[in-house]
Amino acid sequence: MYEPAIHVRRPLERDVEELSGLILRFYRFNEEFDPVYSVAEDAEEVARRLAEEYVKRSDLVVFVADFEGRVVGYVKGEVREAPMLNVKRLGVLSELYVLPTHRNMGIATKLIEEAASHLSGRGVWYLAVEFPTINYVAERFYRRMGFRPYTSIYLRESRR
Repeated sequence: MYEPAIHVRRPLERDVEELSGLILRFYRFNEEFDPVYSVAEDAEEVARRLAEEYVKRSDLVVFVADFEGRVVGYVKGEVREAPMLNVKRLGVLSELYVLPTHRNMGIATKLIEEAASHLSGRGVWYLAVEFPTINYVAERFYRRMGFRPYTSIYLRESRR
């Protein structure tokens, strides 16, 4: 049986165009869950700048999934410091997207596992994920991967 070649790696300069498209799709997808996630008019331009930043910044945890020479998914996270807690450093993944045509191939799992491995190599022993509360697909996926509820963030308009 044919096993597709999925390579998870750090993004390169040549990936900026495809990565920016994935970033834009990630944000447009989340727009479906809550109007607060509505993307700005200049979202395409901003997505490109973010992709360029994701390629350059080594302090960010960013990996892409390369499937037969094409970037079809990505994960982005960071290390957050918690000096008052016993767990001093927490890895937080805030963006994960895989093209619909490439889902159910284990790509999202591979992206998360690579990020987790990278973080544990930096002495970060806990990994959290952030996603819109009403994204039940994401919730089921992350629970299957062993994540559990950790914190809650509530939102309201600042002016009434």
